[in-house]
Amino acid sequence: MHIAAKMAVDIPASNRRRAEREAVEVSTTLRASGHHGLDVVIRNISTLGFMADASGEFEPGDHVRVRLPSLGTVGARVAWAREGQIGAEFEQEIDLHKLRAVLAVTGAAPAKRERRPKLVS
Repeated sequence: MHIAAKMAVDIPASNRRRAEREAVEVSTTLRASGHHGLDVVIRNISTLGFMADASGEFEPGDHVRVRLPSLGTVGARVAWAREGQIGAEFEQEIDLHKLRAVLAVTGAAPAKRERRPKLVS
């Protein structure tokens, strides 16, 4: 008797990307509950959350508020924190058109990628 087996790769929900992220460089303020504001730089953002350089002490589950140009202060929950960076999920999804307005107001263009020089013969 032969037993057929099918292997499936199950990617944990925490590792799946649920919304396309925009690479940006937006300097703003982040505040954890009961703490003073902290200057951060958002490195990528989507309708569901953001990743930022942040020098504070954060733990997964911490509630924070981040100031976004043209939207004001938005609530989020820290999903992960390590080596001076955090990833956070917005408490409520941001409308795509509003997110684009944030990017337009800040002049935040996609982060520049280092280009290899072309070889000329």
